[in-house]
Formats: sequence, C-alpha cells, structure tokens
Amino acid sequence: MGGPGEKLIVPPAPIETGRLLLEPVAPTHAEALYEAIVASRKELLPWMPWAVDPTIEGSRAQTERSEHDWSAGTRYHFALVERETGMVLGVAGLNAHEGDAPELHYWIRTDHTRRGLTTEACRGLIDWARRRLHAQRLTLWAGKDNAASRRVAEKLGFAHLGPLDWKPEGGQGTFEAEGYELRL
Repeated sequence: MGGPGEKLIVPPAPIETGRLLLEPVAPTHAEALYEAIVASRKELLPWMPWAVDPTIEGSRAQTERSEHDWSAGTRYHFALVERETGMVLGVAGLNAHEGDAPELHYWIRTDHTRRGLTTEACRGLIDWARRRLHAQRLTLWAGKDNAASRRVAEKLGFAHLGPLDWKPEGGQGTFEAEGYELRL
C-alpha cells in the first residue's frame, strides 16, 4: 500500500450537502446498507446481481472491498446518510478509470426516490471529484428505462453522448444505456 506509482487517496471527512452526509463507505455501514438493499431489491436486480439474495455477510464484504478500493485509488464509494435521521439511504461513488473519465454512479432506497436527494448527492460528488481527483470530466450511464438517471444527468449539465449496448458484470440480460459526460 502506497508503493511507487500507486495512488493513495485518504478518505476525507464526510461531504456535507443540505440534507445529506456522504461518508466514505466502511464496515460500520454494513448493517444499514444491508437494510437499504433489502428495501430496494426489485430496482437493484438488473444492475446489481448480488441483490438477488442479500446477506449481512455480503454487505460486510462489500464495505470491506470499498475500504480497500479507497486505499487503492480505484473506486470511491460514499454512504448517503440523511442528516436529520442518520438513516443510510444508499451509495454514490466514482469508479476511477486509468486514463479515462471517472464514472459517476449511485443507488438510493426506493422509498426515498423523487426527493431530489440523488441530484444533491451527485452535486457533492462532482465538486469533490473536481477538487480531490482533479478530474476534468465525468461520465454517467443511464439505462434505457431509467428516466431518473437521465433527469439527474440533464439537471447537472451532462452532455448526451448517445446509446451504448452494455451488460453489467453478472447482470441479468443486456441493457441499452445512454451515455452522458460532464466537462469540469
């Protein structure tokens, strides 16, 4: 860890937005993320095959991987925590791609959608990517039937790149997606 040529990004203090804290995902989030996954299984299944049969152990393993990814500088996952209640609502993050634009991605509990929280979380991450990663552009992929992601991309000023036939790793079926890019 921290050897020659290896990226090392120390997880920051939480990112604060109006209604959310974005905390770097750690094993302390495992139980709350497990509950959020169970609450959102139907929406997550096409994109996240591990949601088929979620377990607390699986959630713990995911958070441990997230902690490792932070130290390796490959993925930066944040737990979305509602400031008022302390409830973990989901995850937002950036996948860093060597020589390419980091990819912005997220999911939020089904019962908390349509409250503008995803847009709020993504705004915080965009600012963080600009300041901490010195990213010059970000990408976002929205499934053909995912109107919410398209709205988020449009609200945040992402330019439409066009369609992409894409199959998530281990996903159930092939998904048509639309690509978006934000220049910072």
